[in-house]
Amino acid sequence: MSTTTPSADPPRPSAAPPSSTQETPPDNNNKNNNTNTDINNNLDSSQKRRPQPDPPLPTPKLRLQVNDLRHPGTLSFQTLVPDVVSTLETALSTIIRTLYTVPPPQQDTSSPQSATHPTPITFTPSLPPTRSITLILRDIPGVAYTTATELDDSHKEITISLPYIHTSAKRPSEIPGVITHELVHCYQHTAPPAEPGKTNNKSTPHPPTGLIEGIADFVRLKAGLEPPHWKKPSAAKERAEKWDQGYQHTAYFLAWLEDVRVGRGAVGMLNDRLLRVGYCEEGGKEGGGEFWRGLFGVGVERLWVEYGEYLDGCGCGADSKTGEEGERDQEKVVVSAG
Repeated sequence: MSTTTPSADPPRPSAAPPSSTQETPPDNNNKNNNTNTDINNNLDSSQKRRPQPDPPLPTPKLRLQVNDLRHPGTLSFQTLVPDVVSTLETALSTIIRTLYTVPPPQQDTSSPQSATHPTPITFTPSLPPTRSITLILRDIPGVAYTTATELDDSHKEITISLPYIHTSAKRPSEIPGVITHELVHCYQHTAPPAEPGKTNNKSTPHPPTGLIEGIADFVRLKAGLEPPHWKKPSAAKERAEKWDQGYQHTAYFLAWLEDVRVGRGAVGMLNDRLLRVGYCEEGGKEGGGEFWRGLFGVGVERLWVEYGEYLDGCGCGADSKTGEEGERDQEKVVVSAG
């Protein structure tokens, strides 16, 4: 979730690409880079497919900065988030479970459509080298935004609006949900590491902003912290106009992809592919066709059609959530000037 910033200099994107200091990830497709090749050849396929252990919970340095102790939003924050460390660690646990956990092999074919669309879920979890997270409470418009510090991309700052915190006082899950969304931007991938000597890898296409924000809201959805104004579509006509509309619209699409079309770990594998190869374009107006087809066998536009067919055929709007705020998006995307 990102908002307009109060300063003259716009912040960098919420999900900044890994810096040039990040180590190059191992090549998942190179099966000969293991010195224990002879041992691996003696293992049967089930042993080779054993799930990798979950990555340990990251332990970045955590900081809290309150810019106005007298602001009513400060007291609301203390009420809504009495234990900041626990809230952040809970969010980190959800991120690890949702984006960096490879499911057991027997769950690779657990989805109803797996017989028609087999997609093995396998990747090597590789977390971004985030070293510190500073939570800043300031009197700004909008909701929140995340940036990397000027010093180092591995140091992140999450700024949350004190007025918004105050207006959320009667919605106890809202601020933890906002924190979870913004924390995803500190730990998701958007592109391979920058080339040596460069601070940004402009040679690799980056994913649509809607996908970046949709993944963040997908994690929030999996954490059970969706706000009441989100509305899960119950028919194809209730979807957003495009799959990359972003935020909850893309989040529900990704949830269908993981819960129905492919299986648990699908979005984690998508996140990992952004690190390994980037958002590869196939050409044409759709874009990203090569990226999606390489993961799931079909392009994203075809997946969007299947999602609509599923909505029309399953009557799945029973658990849709509505609220007085309707479908209003409460945030504005920060667009990088560079």
